[in-house]
Amino acid sequence: MTAGDTLRLDEAPEPKGAPELRGAWAQSLQIVFRLLFAGMLALAALWGVNNIRKIPAESRAVVLRFGEFDRVRDAGLLLAWPRPIEEVVIIPARATQIRLGNANDPRPPANNYLGLRNDAAARSNVDFFLTGDGGVVHLDAHIYYQITDPSAYVLAAAHVEPALYRIYESSALSLIAARELDDILVARPERPEEEASLAAGRRQQLHIDLVTAMNARLADLARRQAGLGVEISRIDLSAALRSRAAEAYNDVLTAVQGADQRIAEARTGAERSGQQADQKHDQIIMSARAVAAERLSQATSQTAEIAALADQMKTSSREALLTQVFNERIGPILKKVGQVTAVDPSNGTRLIIPGGDQ
Repeated sequence: MTAGDTLRLDEAPEPKGAPELRGAWAQSLQIVFRLLFAGMLALAALWGVNNIRKIPAESRAVVLRFGEFDRVRDAGLLLAWPRPIEEVVIIPARATQIRLGNANDPRPPANNYLGLRNDAAARSNVDFFLTGDGGVVHLDAHIYYQITDPSAYVLAAAHVEPALYRIYESSALSLIAARELDDILVARPERPEEEASLAAGRRQQLHIDLVTAMNARLADLARRQAGLGVEISRIDLSAALRSRAAEAYNDVLTAVQGADQRIAEARTGAERSGQQADQKHDQIIMSARAVAAERLSQATSQTAEIAALADQMKTSSREALLTQVFNERIGPILKKVGQVTAVDPSNGTRLIIPGGDQ
């Protein structure tokens, strides 16, 4: 085979339909590539704007750049680099009060091994505290806190609420041990009013002292560069006794209330008897005065004539007036007498006047 023959073989015509086949595959690959490129661009655009968001009202955003605190933004539009460059954490605003929940409660579940109150708040023995006078009281606390340092709060994350529980227990332990049972709940209602008023004031002060003690411990953690970024704003306390102690306490309280009721009834009866005696006393005095006034009036009317005669009688006319009165009165008397015996007045005999026939 010569060189001319080789050239003619290389220049031999291709099979019919080959250019059209290569053009269809090329177009298909180009379309697929363009779709993939557009999809990648769309994904890249979405990734680039996924951290651009609107911060809701009463919230704040903490921006972490490569895991480190970068900035805090309040409610409004937030522009941030996409993950993993920047991470946005939404937290409540400064003025928002957050209730300490049970999700991160490190305490064991409720039990009734020691006759404790059978409710979800009585967990093991940690909610029961020993008072200064040897009493045992159960505290059910609802704790509210506010976020003061967003960076410390975000970095502490899940450790915040368990730490708050432990701070609450240590603070409450020291405060309850310095108080009597009646300074925590009403244990002696029979106390005098002045002492009961002072005890009620100390019960109100317990809430304030507990908030102050917890904030002092949180401030100490912040000084040690281990702050939680929160402060306690309010604590609502509900104190109760153990179930068995509560029964005995209720029995004593019932007995005391029964005694107080009987004493009150006795005092009421005594007061009623005293009032009735006073009324009878007043009635007797008024009746006596009325009778005395009536008798005095009768005596005055009966002696009016004699009194008038005594006023008119003078020394010069005494004998004449007496004779006149004697003569006026003796007639009716003698009419009633059947027989009269006159005797000498100087004689030692007595005058006997028999009565007339009936």
